[in-house]
Formats: sequence, C-alpha cells, structure tokens
Amino acid sequence: MDLFSPDEHDLIVELMNLGVGRAAHALSQLVNDEVLLSVPRLEFISVPEAQEAFRKDLPPFLAGVLQDFEGFISGRAALLFPEARSLELVNAMIGEELSADEITELEQETLAELGNILLNHCLATLANQLKQQVKTDIPRAFNSSVSELPCNLNLSANDPNNTLVMLVQIDFSLRHSALRGYLAFVIDLQSADSFLLALREYLAELL
Repeated sequence: MDLFSPDEHDLIVELMNLGVGRAAHALSQLVNDEVLLSVPRLEFISVPEAQEAFRKDLPPFLAGVLQDFEGFISGRAALLFPEARSLELVNAMIGEELSADEITELEQETLAELGNILLNHCLATLANQLKQQVKTDIPRAFNSSVSELPCNLNLSANDPNNTLVMLVQIDFSLRHSALRGYLAFVIDLQSADSFLLALREYLAELL
C-alpha cells in the first residue's frame, strides 16, 4: 500500500528500530544477559496481502501475544513466534533448563511479559517521538494455527477497505538462541490519517 512516502516509511522503520532497541535493553536487564533485537523488514500491506503473507511467511502453528491499543493510532498488535520454538524462548528468558511440565506452567506468563515489553516499547516510542498519545490494554498470550490468525487479529471483523496492516519482521537473539518472529499491527485507516499527519509534522520540524 502506497499510503506513506519513502521518507515517511524510512522514519517509521527508524522509530521501530528505536523501539525494539529500547525493548532489547529492558529485556537485557530483566534476564541479566544480552538480548539482541533488529528489524530487517517492515511493510504496510492490505488485509488480503496480509492474509497471503501469513500463509507464505509464517509457520503452520504460532505462539504469541495479542494487545489492543488506541490513541493517535488504534487497532490490535501481535507478537508472533513459531510455536515449536516457544518453549525454547521461554527457557532462554528464564535462564535455566526446566522440564516440559514445569515450563508449560510458565509459558503463557513469560510470553505475555515478553510481548508486553516489546509491543509497549514499540508503540510508546512511536507515540513519544511523534508527540502523540497511545494507550495499551493488558497483553494476552495465545496459540494459533496460521489459518486462525486473521480471526485472532480481527481481520475478518474489520472492513478490509478501511484496515491497514503493518507487518514487521524481527530477529531475536537471547542466550545463544536465535529465531525470527513477526510483529503485526492492524490499524484502522481512520487513525492512519492521524498517524500520517504526525509523521509529516515530525519530518517538517527536521527541515
């Protein structure tokens, strides 16, 4: 979708990298080890394009975190990882090897905390840098097949002509564990107008 100019798109990428950098710092302090996060790719796509991207790029089964947000942009955000590696990720977060039974009890709580840190830092950085306001709801961990993901993201409930999806690829490294995940932000196009205005005001101040 060509809603944003190249300069506006580059600014969003810069702000998202800043957000994940801050999230990495917070996670490093939490787990007392270095956490590396990077954003190799960010794209804005339509609902049909998002559904196709999910089928093409994501594994069949996912673990992740959902969080609703509202303010200068409103919608639903998700942190997504391969379900097969979620226990590995939880072990890395906890910093010790636990049995499958032990870790299952902690999985939802740990993933929710990870999502809370990552999604909140990304949204807060966007809002703060653009001098805007955004509020987030309590995050909730979930497991889903890739075919169920559009329903979890409320894509089927929203008017596809008035919905924008920001899909962010994220590389995650923690305690010798490296994996690729995704951030998906489903944004109401009505709030996308205020997002666009805030970006243009920010860029105008740089001139």
